[in-house]
Amino acid sequence: MSILSIEAEHELTQSVLSHVDKLVEARVDQLREFPYKKKADLKRELSINEAYYKKLVVAGLREVILEEGDKTVWVSKKQLEQLMDQLAE
Repeated sequence: MSILSIEAEHELTQSVLSHVDKLVEARVDQLREFPYKKKADLKRELSINEAYYKKLVVAGLREVILEEGDKTVWVSKKQLEQLMDQLAE
């Protein structure tokens, strides 16, 4: 004889599966690489001076500030490298 009815067992299974799905989704989100890097770090990493950086901004480099009042500027490394390639041509 089963302790749970078939309906209760089904509900419990669905609840557990839903919880596992949420945990897996949260873990995948954690592992996804953040597409932006700090402007200062990228300039240092790629040895870019301020004058050349300004040319990249004029060419369309998008700068992002994540929080209001925050002075940290974030840029997409992928977009920055694409613009550098275009300017090099």
